[in-house]
Amino acid sequence: MKKQSKETNLFTQEQEKKIQEALNHIKNYTPKVGVFGDTGVGKSSLCNALFRKDIASVSDVEACTREIQEINLQPSEKGGLILVDVPGLGEDPDRHNEYIELYDSLVQELDLLLWVIKADDRKFSTGIDFYKSLNGVNIEVIFVINQVDKIEPVSEFYENGKKLSKTQIANIERKEQDVINRFSVERNRVIPVSATQKIGLEELVTVAIQLLPNDKKYSFSREAKKENVSKEAKEEVKRGILEYLGEALDATKDFVADVVEEVWDRVKPSWWLW
Repeated sequence: MKKQSKETNLFTQEQEKKIQEALNHIKNYTPKVGVFGDTGVGKSSLCNALFRKDIASVSDVEACTREIQEINLQPSEKGGLILVDVPGLGEDPDRHNEYIELYDSLVQELDLLLWVIKADDRKFSTGIDFYKSLNGVNIEVIFVINQVDKIEPVSEFYENGKKLSKTQIANIERKEQDVINRFSVERNRVIPVSATQKIGLEELVTVAIQLLPNDKKYSFSREAKKENVSKEAKEEVKRGILEYLGEALDATKDFVADVVEEVWDRVKPSWWLW
């Protein structure tokens, strides 16, 4: 496609309307993110470390008596992000089948599922049963191995200036491989983090943005803490917006490439964060 100058009116009136509608959808979309995991895996601390607003109401206590909780990070504004916290599998054997049915119905509504596993926890059997039941469900799942700073030998983390030692890193890699093997997932779906020590959060946000559809990338990045949004993630959000605009206009990839090179400042929305 022949490149055009910034001064050229690139779009017809109808195209301008479609662009605005697409941008409004991206701006105001409210993604729904499920946070699954057993009691004590650190779901609250993970959410508080990832997102701009503290989530005091996500609790890791009395899990087997709790119902599903939905917390909107921006309840008074358009957009926002809804976190869905659920009772942990395996905490009440008498309600196992009930929870499986509950989870199966819930995931149909989610854009993303963060499956939180404690780094030193080996209890996977109930989780594997549920994950297998998701076969055929269109949901992106990221397995988050939390509290990696507490993986043995813990003393080396502090001796190393609160940095993971080589031995810890090797043990974390074995844990990753264990999760990959047990759940039969790709390596990029397993992210080791420490919410309290702020390890791996940037990678987790980047992977989440990469996995989400083009029109939902921005809304997730919008609610993440700025320090967790890498340059790579920002570029992925920008690419997603432009590709979604191209889809809205039924345009060719060459057209979208021209927009990237020539007129990003023209189509860049006023609410673009970066």
